Amino acid sequence: MNTVCALCGTPLTPTDMLIGRNKLADGGYLCTGCFNKAIHINRDLINTLDQYYFAEITGMFLKSKMDAGSATGSNHYQYDAPTRLDEIKDQIVALNARLSVLANEEVNELDKVLDGNENLLAIAECIYLQNKREGIIFATPRRVVFIDKKILGGIVRNEFPLQEIIAIDHAESLLYSVLKISIKGALAEFKLHNKNDGRGFTNILNRNFSYQNQPNEPLRQDTRPLQAFTQVIPELVEENVFTTGKDSSDTIFEQLEKLGKLRESGILTEAEFAEQKKKLLDKL
Repeated sequence: MNTVCALCGTPLTPTDMLIGRNKLADGGYLCTGCFNKAIHINRDLINTLDQYYFAEITGMFLKSKMDAGSATGSNHYQYDAPTRLDEIKDQIVALNARLSVLANEEVNELDKVLDGNENLLAIAECIYLQNKREGIIFATPRRVVFIDKKILGGIVRNEFPLQEIIAIDHAESLLYSVLKISIKGALAEFKLHNKNDGRGFTNILNRNFSYQNQPNEPLRQDTRPLQAFTQVIPELVEENVFTTGKDSSDTIFEQLEKLGKLRESGILTEAEFAEQKKKLLDKL
C-alpha cells in the first residue's frame, strides 16, 4: 500500500485510512485534506473516487482553479509555487519519518523555526522527559530542537546547538527508545515513540558533528570528544509496564493488548509483533 498521499505527498496516517473511500483507480490514496478538496469540487467523488485515475483527479483540480480564475477576470492559470513549509514536508517524506496525525500542528510550525537554508536530518515524535511535554524533536546540521505547539497558540521550544553538545546516546526498549543529549553539565532526555528513531538520531548527529568546525561556524568550546553509543534496555522492561520476575497471566495479556495497539498504530511491524507475541505466550 502507498504510504503517502498521491496528490500532496504527505505521509498517510491511520486516520486517513479510516475514510475507506479515498482510494484511486490506479491504487493511490488521498489524505483527508485532499479527499475533502476533491469532493468539494465534485460531490459524487465521495462514493466514486475509486473509478477515477490520478491524472483525472489532477485534471479536475486544475480545471477548478482555471474556472476560479475566469470568475475573477483572470485569463490564465497561475502556478502555485511550493512554499517553505511544502519543502519541509517533502524532506519529512524523504526521511521516511513515522509521524502520526497528532504531530501535524508542530510540523506546520517548522517553517517558522527552520532557517531558509536549514535542512532536516532526522525528526520524531517524542515526550521531553524533563517537563513531560509532548511534541516533536528534529536535528539539522546546526542544532537539535524540541517544539510543542501550545493549545492557545505559540510554541514551546528547547534548542541544543551542535557545538555545545558533549555526548549523545540512546537506550532502546521493546516499544520505544530514549534519546539522551549531554550539554555542558546538563542532560536532556526524550522518549521517542518509535524505538528505531533513537539510533537514527545518534548516528546522524555523530556523522554530521564536524559541520560546526567548518568555515564561518563557531568552534566548539568544549574540547572533549563527542561520544555516541547504544545501550539496549533488557526486553520487556520499561516504565513498570513489563516485569522482570515471573509474569502472571493477567500481566501477559495486558502486554499482548499493548502490542496489538502498537501494531495497529504502525509502531510495530507484523514480524516484530509476531516475535514479541511468541515470547509472551511462551511465559504462560
